[in-house]
Amino acid sequence: PYRLDFTPEGRFVVFAGRKGHLGMVDRRLGRDVCTVQVRETTRDVCFLHNGTFFAAAQKKYTYIYDKRGLEVHCLKEHSQVERLDFLRHHFLLASVGKHGVLVYQDTSTGQIVAQHRTKAGPCSVMRQNPWNAVMCLGHGNGTVTMWSPNMTQPLVKMLCHRGPLRALAVDMTGRHLVTAGADGQVKVWDVRTFKPLHSYFASAPPAHLDISQRGLLAVGWGRRLQVWQDGLASKAKAPYLNHRLESGALEDFHFCPYEDVLVAGHSAGLSSMVVPGAGEPNYDSFVANPFQTRKERREGEVRALLEKLQPGTIVLDPQSIGKVKKLTQEAALEKRHEQQAANEAARALLRRKNEEKTKMKGKNKPSKRHRKKQENVIMDRRDKIAQELLEQGQRVKEKVEARVPEGTPRALRRFFK
Repeated sequence: PYRLDFTPEGRFVVFAGRKGHLGMVDRRLGRDVCTVQVRETTRDVCFLHNGTFFAAAQKKYTYIYDKRGLEVHCLKEHSQVERLDFLRHHFLLASVGKHGVLVYQDTSTGQIVAQHRTKAGPCSVMRQNPWNAVMCLGHGNGTVTMWSPNMTQPLVKMLCHRGPLRALAVDMTGRHLVTAGADGQVKVWDVRTFKPLHSYFASAPPAHLDISQRGLLAVGWGRRLQVWQDGLASKAKAPYLNHRLESGALEDFHFCPYEDVLVAGHSAGLSSMVVPGAGEPNYDSFVANPFQTRKERREGEVRALLEKLQPGTIVLDPQSIGKVKKLTQEAALEKRHEQQAANEAARALLRRKNEEKTKMKGKNKPSKRHRKKQENVIMDRRDKIAQELLEQGQRVKEKVEARVPEGTPRALRRFFK
């Protein structure tokens, strides 16, 4: 069976057969870019930052190839990998495999950013949340764990199915998580509350899931492929499309970005089908340009490296980055008391130093001038005056409340002042 991956703009597609057949196709020109036979078991493949490089998870190690099919690197830290994924805004290659270790490697510097032991056995289900770049792993005990390179423990651990997980997918907004288990259930979860919304049933355990840019859900098992429209926020009554392959069993499929096309990889090769309304019709050329030239690709690569996000920015809520954490009322009051005590101690020390100086006759002696400069009369009196005003206002409020009869509506209390 074949596995495949698209570039962010959808122009190139790379595929890998289990028996070692690797290839890349330019969909816009309709021609092969490269084809290579590595003569080794290949379990997964994914593009790196653009269509010039791709990574292949082979029998023992993970290898990086260029668009001509030439081997560029051998990543021995990624051994016996089952699934690969690339975080293009962070230039991080993530992998997980038979050892159950999630590895993050920075492809711009070559450094290993993090290695997390999932402690849940071998893992063959991994997808990234495109909204916050958190990696979602599906395990054999029916749980889904969400990981960040900054934390050695999972950010979230959810029990989704009673049996092993077969596939999962996250929509572009990061609100809905779809999981498929060996029990044949396809569940839709709200990532904000981590609660199930609804579920669908398949006649066999699904082999793969995918969600398009416009929110269409594709579910595949055996030779059958179903597409559900508007089936995330609310439960759809019937599938939008049904497709049956002529031959082969499904292994992997993906929606093509910015096009109404779904490409499926199966044991007999690759197949494509038209899914109306699947792709986003309006593209941003600064984000992903399907018609970019060689010069634009080079400039975009340099700009992406300059704007590369650090691994520390991968959090569950990316909106929290850049916000000021507001102190609680008790903590702010304690901090204010500490500052007042420190100021009092500093002023007492200055006064003690001034008093120890040798006094001289005359009103304009240097020690007196120095004391006038150091002593801040306003700061001494401000706290005392503020406390008096607060107590005075409290007394006035108590007098007013004493004159108001009990049971008077709040809107009429001002007439008793």
